[in-house]
Amino acid sequence: MKRLLFILLCALLGTAAVGHAHSVWINNFESHAHFPPHSMVSIGWGHAMPMDDIPNSPNGKIILEKFELIDPSMHSHALRIPSSEDVKPSMTTADFEVFPGDLAVQKVSLNKNTKPGIYQFSAVSRPSFYTQYIDKKGRQRLKLKPKNEVKDVAKVLMSVKFQAFAKSYMTVGEWKQPKRLGHGLEITPLTDLSNVHVGDLVEVEVLFYGKPLSATAKSIDYISASSPGFGQSDGYFLQSYVMKGKAQFRVKNAGQWMVSVNHKEDVTKDGPLKNLYGKAEQVYHAASLTFTVK
Repeated sequence: MKRLLFILLCALLGTAAVGHAHSVWINNFESHAHFPPHSMVSIGWGHAMPMDDIPNSPNGKIILEKFELIDPSMHSHALRIPSSEDVKPSMTTADFEVFPGDLAVQKVSLNKNTKPGIYQFSAVSRPSFYTQYIDKKGRQRLKLKPKNEVKDVAKVLMSVKFQAFAKSYMTVGEWKQPKRLGHGLEITPLTDLSNVHVGDLVEVEVLFYGKPLSATAKSIDYISASSPGFGQSDGYFLQSYVMKGKAQFRVKNAGQWMVSVNHKEDVTKDGPLKNLYGKAEQVYHAASLTFTVK
């Protein structure tokens, strides 16, 4: 159990600063082979689109609190979320194990009465707390609890809250600027994502609890952008610093692309995260945005 907690913490936080932490994203593929069209949506988790790992992987899991479709009127419709139950292999041999997976694959089918506008897919992970500490017997411990709920503490080594957010879009008719969803860390496109071609410039807005994020000496915030056809398989990505809440990049190839950002913020008694004072010393947030380039 202790090893599993350590693996989970490393997967989510340990290397977030250098862009190699696990990411959660929404796969969203539109099909126009038949009328009316439909979109196949699912949850992605890991390092490589479209499928890298299962959300309840023993190598590090993500538990979703919400998976939703928000219509143009901003009404939310709950989608099925993937299982968070601990997964066990359905087959074990001397050479491999087979784990059953649930990516919450769903078909969203349009009809002749579908209201035009922007349909937003949104996924939000369950807030997770991690407290690493030395107990009163001198042992190093790690618990999935806020700092104020951990007993027998001699010294706190680390106390963090983690949460991840993911978005994608389906356009019916003409593109309109999407409304913000109020995610703790939110990426919103400022470019028409329904009609992006190779070589186009894509601009995004990045907000942290509704306020523009901006790279500083304290927190060098940047977006990363990658695709299965560019950088991802070789472990590199495009990068753009976030300045006054804005960042941009030029797409290099057709297919699925993901924009992601990670942000760390200290919790202070009088700061914007003062409601977490005493529960966590730092907050780690991750956000992703996926779209398709023509």
